[in-house]
Amino acid sequence: MQLLESHNQCPDCVLMELSVIPKENTSNQFELYLNLKFSQQEEEILEGKVKFSLRSSLLILELNNITLVEKSQINSPLIKLVDSVFSAQPTWIIKHTPEQKFLQDNLSNVKLGVVEVKDSPHELTAQIIAKKADIFLTDIEGLWLHDITPNKHAVLERKLAEFIEKIYLKPYISKTIFQSQDGINSPSLCHENKDNILVEDSKSLKKIIQFIYRSQKDNFTELAEIAGLNPLTDFAGGDLTGVNLSGLNLSSSNFSYGNLRGADLTDTDFSEANLNHIKLNGADLSGAYLEGANLQNASLQNASLALANAIGANLSYANLTNTNLQNTSLGQTIVKKAIFSSNSGLDEDTKKQLIKDGAIVH
Repeated sequence: MQLLESHNQCPDCVLMELSVIPKENTSNQFELYLNLKFSQQEEEILEGKVKFSLRSSLLILELNNITLVEKSQINSPLIKLVDSVFSAQPTWIIKHTPEQKFLQDNLSNVKLGVVEVKDSPHELTAQIIAKKADIFLTDIEGLWLHDITPNKHAVLERKLAEFIEKIYLKPYISKTIFQSQDGINSPSLCHENKDNILVEDSKSLKKIIQFIYRSQKDNFTELAEIAGLNPLTDFAGGDLTGVNLSGLNLSSSNFSYGNLRGADLTDTDFSEANLNHIKLNGADLSGAYLEGANLQNASLQNASLALANAIGANLSYANLTNTNLQNTSLGQTIVKKAIFSSNSGLDEDTKKQLIKDGAIVH
């Protein structure tokens, strides 16, 4: 099996090296070894500079006349095999550790497993992909003045992430192809000139930035509409620090991994929403509707859930230290390993029930 071609579109963000080593005492089996380097990518966009990195990504193997016969146990918190009946191709998820904001560590000489060649011609393709929600913008310089409102910043930040996804991360971030010597395929990686796409999308991005910056509007849904973003689906992973979403209907929305520190979420409808790993430190969710919401691993320190309806919500592994729970409806709430500490509004009977249901109550 020989290397046909390898391409890393954002080598500072993600650099992949895959080795295919013949296994001893076999003629048709090969060991797969992976090296990955993660850091921040800096790009000049419009009149400014942007640095970005990834929270997570997927490594996917496409196998033609090849079978993965052995899956290695990987001793790293960064990478995990996705064991799903819905995944027809061997897939690994690569995700930053909880104490970090984005992927910045390296993976060295990680054995993924053993593949076996079944017939010829054969081909093995490895690619790393990521979506907009995985993009973490570490620095934005020169694209807009910083006197804009939190709502405008949140919309422009995700619009910029969308631009980065299209220009720099599609159709893949890194891709490597191995094939047999009798393989008939020629190099097929994506090296096409993106200059025309870049020019047109840059013009569109600049118009949206200027329009939103000058707009007298500050309603979140109206600003999102101007930017061509869907408030229910396009803000996962976004920086929404201090936004005002008060009274909005965001039922069944996805704000997972979003940062909503200090946000005004009073009377907001988040029922059945995906708020997994969301940061809500200091946010005001008084009177919010959280029925059936997924708040697993959420950070709710110093937030207010006074008068909120959280019936049936999943608060597993959430941190509710110093959270105001005055008149909060917590019936049928899942609280496995959730931390409750220094909470106003919790009576002794409720505390006992929370402990019984698996919560950690101080």
